[in-house]
Amino acid sequence: MFNVISNEILAENLHKMVVAAPRIARARKPGQFVMVRLAEGEERIPLTISDADPAAGTITLFIQAIGSSTRKIVATEAGTQQRLTTT
Repeated sequence: MFNVISNEILAENLHKMVVAAPRIARARKPGQFVMVRLAEGEERIPLTISDADPAAGTITLFIQAIGSSTRKIVATEAGTQQRLTTT
C-alpha cells in the first residue's frame, strides 16, 4: 500500500496524482508503469510513471478518468492509501 500525497484535478476527467513510493521512485526508468488497483480483486490498471522524485520518494501519475476503475482511482483523496504493483 502506498500513500496518496496529492490528487489534483487538471481538467475534466484528468488528474495528477502524486504517490509516496520510495523504492519505485529510485528504481524507475523511462517508459515504465505501475499497476494500480484499489483493493484485492479489483481491476488492475496500468499507469505510466510520468515523473519521479527519488529524494522525496514520490512518483507522479496522470490519470484520465474514463472507465469505472479509473474514476474510482481518481476519487481517492490525498492522505489515503492506494494499492500499487510495479511491472
